[in-house]
Amino acid sequence: MDSGSARPGRRVRRALTPAALCAIVLPMLSACAQSLAAPSDADPNTVAQPGLLPQATTAQAPLIGAYNALNVRAMLAGNSYFDPTTNVRIYKLTSGTFPTSGSSWGHDYAEGGDEVSLPYNGNTRAVLVYANGTSHWLIDFTPGVGVTNARLLTGNLAPASDLAFTFSNNPATPYYAYVSNGSSIVRFDIRTMTAVPGNGWPQAEPNAIWMHQSENDGMFVWMRGAGGSTMVAFEPATNTKKAYINGSMNEPRIDRGGRFVGLSMNSPLNGLVVWDWNANGVIWSTSGDPGIPFAHNASLRRRWLVSDWNLSLPNEFAMFTPDVPNSGIHIGGPSISNELHGDGNWIQHPPNLDDQWAVFTHYGGLRPPSGEGWLAPGGMVLITRNGQRRLLGHHYNTTSDYTLATFAKFSPDGKYVLFTSDMNGGPRSDVFLAELPTVPS
Repeated sequence: MDSGSARPGRRVRRALTPAALCAIVLPMLSACAQSLAAPSDADPNTVAQPGLLPQATTAQAPLIGAYNALNVRAMLAGNSYFDPTTNVRIYKLTSGTFPTSGSSWGHDYAEGGDEVSLPYNGNTRAVLVYANGTSHWLIDFTPGVGVTNARLLTGNLAPASDLAFTFSNNPATPYYAYVSNGSSIVRFDIRTMTAVPGNGWPQAEPNAIWMHQSENDGMFVWMRGAGGSTMVAFEPATNTKKAYINGSMNEPRIDRGGRFVGLSMNSPLNGLVVWDWNANGVIWSTSGDPGIPFAHNASLRRRWLVSDWNLSLPNEFAMFTPDVPNSGIHIGGPSISNELHGDGNWIQHPPNLDDQWAVFTHYGGLRPPSGEGWLAPGGMVLITRNGQRRLLGHHYNTTSDYTLATFAKFSPDGKYVLFTSDMNGGPRSDVFLAELPTVPS
């Protein structure tokens, strides 16, 4: 009441300023958004459809003010927000108190093993996270519900390092996971947390790293020791193991369709050596820099997508076809950064293999330098060989700590992308799941 002008018993209505209106409405919208009914992944009869995401453009810089207004740092694990640019729903999986207290949380590298399981109990999936590069944990995530059932991986189920764990990507066995514990590779059931021998498991393998697999767990690949010279390919169905030795290899990258392994080389730097299971040997290779580099690539079925940072800025994306010698080609730009990671963990079967999606993300800061023409700077950008470029959202990760880089990574069914963020320069990092749009299957 305005006692200087209002008559007794009569209320005075005042117009709200825009700032006051936002102060009232935005918290209500945020609360409403977090209480929405279970999103599309609650329906198992759907498939991911990145084509519903906004087209990626060079103008889509991070919206820092809008992101800071969400106060993501204060959100509890299991809550969600909507990306300020794309309106994609993003779940926060960890916090200062979950799965346990005190640590920053991250996850393994952008490629390699699956760190988000397929749904194994109704709509519930498991996710692998680690406490600032030390202990690994499994947590359960249920869309529209949140996170539960945190369990520390210990004993023979504890990964010996990062890149030493993968969930099954076989829809028939979504409850299996595989772990390299330093002396052997063990298959175990994430429901009971007990080893499940059989089908060639366990495998006696000291210090297996870079462990990942083709579709339906058909062929596994790993390297013996960080910086080792031996690549191993293993086919569980026949209990057959083959090895290839090359002292110049950096890391193996599987063809998600099986049969082929691409070896990224230290010498020649960023060269590609293609190994064929059927031939049990190398079938072709490239000379590396200054040509198209085979590094930080996304591994799809019969396609490896990369960014050619040896070109003039803002570069172009490029592709290798494993079963076609000397097949490196450029597939258009601009790229997203000189410092980037690709991922192709989504197992896809489009009629045209060139319609498979990969995700690429800048690392080392909030965004690459401005003025260089990068696509959706600081964004998680989904691309195809056939020219699709879509923005999933921005990661808002400013850290230069490589262990806590964004490392955007698909779930095997493509419905989620896992990533790490320090939430625009916060004192700690957490792990998030971005939900892709879906359509009926």
